[in-house]
Amino acid sequence: MSKWLARTVEAEVPGLAVVVTKGEDVDVSTGAGDANGVLLGPTTPFRIESLSKSFTATAVMQLVEAGDVGLDQPIRRYLPDFKLNDPRAEGVTVRHVLNQSSGITDLTLGFDQYAEGPQTLAFAVRQLRSTKLAHEPGAAWSYSNPNYWLAARLVEVVSGEPFSDYLEANIFEPLGMHDTSHRDVYDASAAVRGHAFVFGRTVGIDPPRSFVGGSGGVISTAADMSRWLRFQQGANLPGTDESILGQAPRDEMHRRQAPDGGLYALGWYSGPPASGGVERVSHSGVGAGVNAYQGLFPDGVGVAVLQTSAVPDAYVTAASLYDWSIGEPLAEPPAPPGPWTDVLVTLIASLVVGLAMRGVARSQRWAWRGRLRWRLARLAPLIGIVFLMMWIPSIGSRIVGRTATWVVLLSAAPVLVAAVWTVAAAVAVLVLVRLARLLGCDSRFAFTARCLPREDSPTRSGRTGRA
Repeated sequence: MSKWLARTVEAEVPGLAVVVTKGEDVDVSTGAGDANGVLLGPTTPFRIESLSKSFTATAVMQLVEAGDVGLDQPIRRYLPDFKLNDPRAEGVTVRHVLNQSSGITDLTLGFDQYAEGPQTLAFAVRQLRSTKLAHEPGAAWSYSNPNYWLAARLVEVVSGEPFSDYLEANIFEPLGMHDTSHRDVYDASAAVRGHAFVFGRTVGIDPPRSFVGGSGGVISTAADMSRWLRFQQGANLPGTDESILGQAPRDEMHRRQAPDGGLYALGWYSGPPASGGVERVSHSGVGAGVNAYQGLFPDGVGVAVLQTSAVPDAYVTAASLYDWSIGEPLAEPPAPPGPWTDVLVTLIASLVVGLAMRGVARSQRWAWRGRLRWRLARLAPLIGIVFLMMWIPSIGSRIVGRTATWVVLLSAAPVLVAAVWTVAAAVAVLVLVRLARLLGCDSRFAFTARCLPREDSPTRSGRTGRA
C-alpha cells in the first residue's frame, strides 16, 4: 500500500493520507507526499470540507435521541430568529434541513456564500432573511451549505454552548479524536495547505475566508477518521458506547430519505455513486485545493481519503482501497491532469488576444469604412462576448445548481480563469478603441452619415485622399 501511494504522489498528486478500517480493526493508516517540506502522515491535519456535515448531523441526532429536538418539528420552533423572504419557510422542518430538501438552494440565497461575510452562526442565520425557497419544503432535493448552517445553529441554541465547543465535548473527545477541531470560518493555518494545478505542476493556494460553520469547518486527520468510521459502522471502541449515539439514530442518519429520488440521507449520501460500484453510505468534500472522501462500505469496511489537491477525485482512490480490502488487486493510481489542457487554453487565448490587438492597431482605418450605424452594429457581437465571459460564474451556477464564483473557479482551474479574464480584457479594449475611433470619425456624429476618408486619413492603398 505504501508503494502504491508513493506512485500516486509520483504522478504529481502533491500528498494524501488514507485509512482503511474493517470492523474494529485498522488495516491501513498512513500518508504519502509532503507539504512545505513536511511529510504527510496519519496525524497530519486536513480540511475535510463537506465531510463535516456528517458530524453536524450526528450532533443533531444526539439532541433528537435526548428528546430535546424533534426531526419533524419546524426548525423555527428551536430557532426563533429563522426567517426567510418566503412564507413557506414556516414549514421547513429539522429533517428538511438535514436531508437537503428545505427548498433553500444556492441560486435563491440572495448573497455570495463564499464572500467574506458572517463570522458566527447567529449572523449567518440572520443573513438568510433575503433568501427565497426554490420549492415547497420536502418537495425536492437541493444541496446547499446553508442548510447545515441552520443545523449547527440549532445545536448551538438548544445545547446552550458554541457549536465548536459542543462538537469537542460531545463527539471529538468521547471518540478519542484528539487532533480534530471545528472552525466557523476557514483558517488556512490550521491545516495542511491545498494545491491547484498549473501546466501540470502544483501551486499552493489558500481558501477564501468564507463562512463554513456546520457545513465544512471540521479539520481532522486520517488517524482520527479511523475512529469516526468505526464508530459510524457500530464497532465497539473504548469510550464509544451508546451514550454518544445509539445505533438506531445512526441507522436513521444512514437511511436514504431525500425526496424525488435523491440519494441523500442525513449528512450522508446513501447508495452507489453515479460512476457505479457497490452500495455504500458516503460523503465527499471538495474545497480550495483539497479533496476528501469517507465511505462506509459493505462487510464493515470503512475508507477515508484526505488529499492536498482538488483533483484527481478522492473517491477514485477510495474505491481502489475498498477493492484492495476485499482481496482485489489495486488499480493503477489515479493521476491528475497533465499540462496539455492548460497549454491548449493558453495558445487559444494568445491567438484571440493577438487578433484583438491587431484590430486595435487597425481601428482607425476600420472606423472610416462604411456607414456609422453598420460599424456600431458590428461592435455588438464583441460586446456580447465580453458580457458572456464575465457572466460565466452565473451561467455555470445555473447549469450545476451550485454557487460557482470566480474565487471558486480560480482555485479549481487557475489557467483557464486567467485565460478568460485576459481574453475578455483584450476584447473590451478592442471595443473601446473602435468605439472611440467611430465617435471621432465625424464631428457631426450623424447615424445616417457616411464616415468617409479625410484628406489626411489613410485609404486602402495607404495614400491620402479627399472626400
